Amino acid sequence: MRTILLSILAALFLAVPSAAAHTYLDTTNPEDGAVVTEPLQSIELTYAGKIEVGSTFKVISSNGEEIETVSMDLVDGVLTGTFDSPLPNDDYTVEWNSISADGHPLTGSFSFTVDAPVAEEPVEEEVTEENEEQVEVNETAENDAAKTTAADEEETSNNTLLYIVGAILLLIVLVSIFTVARRKNTK
Repeated sequence: MRTILLSILAALFLAVPSAAAHTYLDTTNPEDGAVVTEPLQSIELTYAGKIEVGSTFKVISSNGEEIETVSMDLVDGVLTGTFDSPLPNDDYTVEWNSISADGHPLTGSFSFTVDAPVAEEPVEEEVTEENEEQVEVNETAENDAAKTTAADEEETSNNTLLYIVGAILLLIVLVSIFTVARRKNTK
């Protein structure tokens, strides 16, 4: 009986790190199959776990042309590609290649359509320095809030898994101690 309990305990210790280490693509913005009706100037891939620098994606239009990104940023498991200007109306495929924190390559693709209203000639507004500064402050605050929320959600998810695994291990240890003590008392 003791050997069986020790074997189970060893198996749990070996299985837990590999289960917690695997990363996968959790969500995308835009989502697979989405029809985007607003100007789209960036694409986000959110992973359930950490991914390594060097992870990337490419965006391909319906005629096979690759759309160039001006920046590719990786922050807290979110890979964001930004374009010079909003994507024109078309069907797009995103082909992504990522490396999980444990070194496993991850690949896949998803598609979406941009069907945004074509803007008429914009009427020039009087832009003041004060307006520009306010826009920059608002954008910075929104980005900071989004990053904080994503990091908090990921940390909560990881902590919950650790608490569950810890509780299971504690239960196994307590049952093992009780079983050994009971056997000694019956001898």
